[in-house]
Amino acid sequence: MKKLFSLLLIISMILSITACSKEETETIGIRGEIKEIYTDEEEMMVQSILVEGPVEDDTMYESASVKINNNTGIYRGDEKVTVEELEEGLAVEVIFDGAVEESYPVQGTAKKIKILVD
Repeated sequence: MKKLFSLLLIISMILSITACSKEETETIGIRGEIKEIYTDEEEMMVQSILVEGPVEDDTMYESASVKINNNTGIYRGDEKVTVEELEEGLAVEVIFDGAVEESYPVQGTAKKIKILVD
């Protein structure tokens, strides 16, 4: 009985320690160049961008159609900027919000877009 109690105590301690130290890591879906920007014809708002770049150790895709919505954070360095800052030819990193559609190119909604500055 003491062994069972000790085992349960150890397991509960391990679970509580790992739960407390859980850090949210954001995986970069794609890093590359904006090849195209798609806008809504009526409102002239940016709806999505096409990003292409090589798959690297810390990225997942080489081509992605990235939807942009009101919850998408767009940053240049640490400064939050507007969607109007996005233009063809810019290098960006995209973190997706949730799952992506595994078509080619993959399709997903951006949680965060970071404009890479030299």
